[in-house]
Amino acid sequence: MRKFTFIILLLISIIDLKAQDYSFRKNINKDSLFEASLKKLPEAMREDYTKEYKNGNDQSKEFLLFMIAMSKSSKKELIDNYEINQAEIKNLKTEYFKLVPKNYVVEIEFEPESKVLIIPEQITIKIYKNKNEKLVQENNNLELVSQNWHLKLNSKELNDVLKSLNWTNETLKEIKNLLTKANCISIQNGNIITIGFARSGMGKYSYNIFKSTLTPKQIKEYNNGCQYIYYKDSIILEYGGGAVGPQCFEK
Repeated sequence: MRKFTFIILLLISIIDLKAQDYSFRKNINKDSLFEASLKKLPEAMREDYTKEYKNGNDQSKEFLLFMIAMSKSSKKELIDNYEINQAEIKNLKTEYFKLVPKNYVVEIEFEPESKVLIIPEQITIKIYKNKNEKLVQENNNLELVSQNWHLKLNSKELNDVLKSLNWTNETLKEIKNLLTKANCISIQNGNIITIGFARSGMGKYSYNIFKSTLTPKQIKEYNNGCQYIYYKDSIILEYGGGAVGPQCFEK
């Protein structure tokens, strides 16, 4: 229990959850939300979380509530979504390539409005330019142009980013519509296309789509059973762990 408490307090002190910017919605009953969210946790974790929540101060309670009330997903949901929406995912990939300026790699993620916290819909955009004028998704070929986190719709910051890509609000609507049809939340173009399926806690489940069927060498390289799992043909499944929580696919 002491170890668990120490970890919680340490996380509160080092993780930027932007708690100073956001608060829980007024109609939220925190205790009821905690009890409902607790059922999503493995049984082995519930006792420690319950003790820490009941004995904690307001800050630690809200941190725990924030953590366990986060959206959850799984490897099964990731696979099921690909099987159901293969055509839509393929169309998303094709149409997005047409929208990104030549020699640029752009990652965009749509973050929905929170049902628990007072957080509006936001957009994160990361922009890279290929130094060799050849679209290859390699770190040594890409130069970071800008990283733009949690931009609010219709804000000056977002509009400036859109102008730099020669995009408009209509472009955003088109991308969001393509993602919605594929039941996904993010996409990054490149030699390897990365399409984010869903957030789970602070991590994210994604598809890495290669231009051709993977070779045995590539399968061995990417099928590490932790961050990457070979699925089939040109598809590698990815789980990117966040600052807190699992760092690998669930067993």
